[in-house]
Amino acid sequence: MKKQTILILGILLLSTGIFAQKSKLKVDNNEITIPLNIELKISVEGKDGKLNDFKLLNQAKVKKPIDMMKALDNVEKTDIVSNEIELKFCYADFMGSKIVVLTTVHHLEKPITFKAKIKIKGRTEYIETSIVDKYPNVFSIEQWQDEIETIVLYDFEIVKEQN
Repeated sequence: MKKQTILILGILLLSTGIFAQKSKLKVDNNEITIPLNIELKISVEGKDGKLNDFKLLNQAKVKKPIDMMKALDNVEKTDIVSNEIELKFCYADFMGSKIVVLTTVHHLEKPITFKAKIKIKGRTEYIETSIVDKYPNVFSIEQWQDEIETIVLYDFEIVKEQN
């Protein structure tokens, strides 16, 4: 009986550890998994309208929520051309409300688009969410009221020109 109790406790501890694991920052060829409260800078290469060959240049932990009113006031628009994308996925304070935001600034020559899936706290599956096109050297914000743990960004492309 004692062996069964120890075995059951061991299995419970192991399964709790597995399910409680936080996701880690992961940068692949055309997909980025970002846990909450991380900012990063990546370089990308473009070929045939697709962005790929992602390389992590820098990452940091976001220690406190962004004050959105200050962030919008302090946006500095610079016309830089490079192959870098800056992303920040964290909490933000917007006039007293706590929200989750993804901020994006890229320095490519043309607008880009990508897809996103979010993992809400307490759920096991990811849910697709909409993302607007991102224009060069523009501070873009996506926001959610949900308690999001992780976001996956994928299928990065140059926006096709419309005739």
